[in-house]
Amino acid sequence: MAAAVVVALGALAAMIGLVVHIRAGENGTGRLGFASTSAAAAPFTEFSEARVSLGERCLRVLVAASPAQRVQGLRDVTSLGPYAGMLFVTRTDVQDHFTMAQTPMPLAITFFSSSGAPVDTAQMVPCPHGSDASCPEYVSKSRYRYALERPAGSAPASGTLGGCSA
Repeated sequence: MAAAVVVALGALAAMIGLVVHIRAGENGTGRLGFASTSAAAAPFTEFSEARVSLGERCLRVLVAASPAQRVQGLRDVTSLGPYAGMLFVTRTDVQDHFTMAQTPMPLAITFFSSSGAPVDTAQMVPCPHGSDASCPEYVSKSRYRYALERPAGSAPASGTLGGCSA
């Protein structure tokens, strides 16, 4: 009987450790070592910005981490100014759909796993006068934690996504 209690307590401790480990990865940035975020420059003051690495490149990106920011995305944006794109960050792995509703510029999107590995890409066509219901939907064929939208025609978003300090 005592051995069964010891085994049960050991299993319980292991489960608690696993839950703590999983929850630690749900802090909004997964396990990637992003540089700290700061307030974004006008006209993007409702977002934050960060520097992320993509392969060997260090990119300055807008960060859409809250549900409201992810819905807004790059709607009505005609220029990203000093930013290379927008990084959509979710707390867990998702398979959310994107549309180009009210988005006038063509975008390329790359979806990344929680470890930063690319899982899918798509070329998205502007739908500046449409709504979420009337514009085409874009979805990754695999679950993802991060999605990086960049202007179509910019350097391909190849390589692993991570943090950079430059």
